[in-house]
Amino acid sequence: MSPFGRFLGLDSLPVNVAAADRITRFLFHSNQFNENAGRVKPNGLLPHVNPRTQRLETSIHRIDGLSPALIWVLGYLYVEKPGRRIKARATGEVSSITAQNLHYEVNGRPYPRHVDILGWPADSKHLHMMTATEIANRMTLEMRAASPPSAS
Repeated sequence: MSPFGRFLGLDSLPVNVAAADRITRFLFHSNQFNENAGRVKPNGLLPHVNPRTQRLETSIHRIDGLSPALIWVLGYLYVEKPGRRIKARATGEVSSITAQNLHYEVNGRPYPRHVDILGWPADSKHLHMMTATEIANRMTLEMRAASPPSAS
C-alpha cells in the first residue's frame, strides 16, 4: 500500500459494505441541491446509463474513517475534472439505498472507495424520481468551501 493510499484510509477499507456505512455523492449542478434550504434534490441522485456496462448507475463513495477534509480531497482528486467542478456533496447511509430496494456494487473504479448504486427500475423516469426523492430526503448537504480544505 502506498503512503497516499494509507493517507486516504485504503489499508483499512473493509470489502463488504454495512447498512450503517456512510456514503457521499458529489454534486456538480445547482439543480441537484438547494443551498438555502440545506437540502439534497432528487436530481442529484438520479441514475445514468453507463456506456461501458449499459446499466443504470449512480456513482457514490464510501466515506467511513475519513475526515470531512479528506472526503473533499477524494472528490478533488478522483471525481472533479476540468470543466466539472464539485459544488456540494450529499451524505447519508447505505441503508437509505437498500431501503428503496436498490443494491450496490463495490467496484473500485476509478477509486477504491467508489460504489455504484444499481437496481433502478428500467425505463421508468417517474420511478427513478420517486426513488431518488426518498434517498435524498435521508441525506444531508455540505457545500464546497471557498477554498479547498487541508487534509489534516
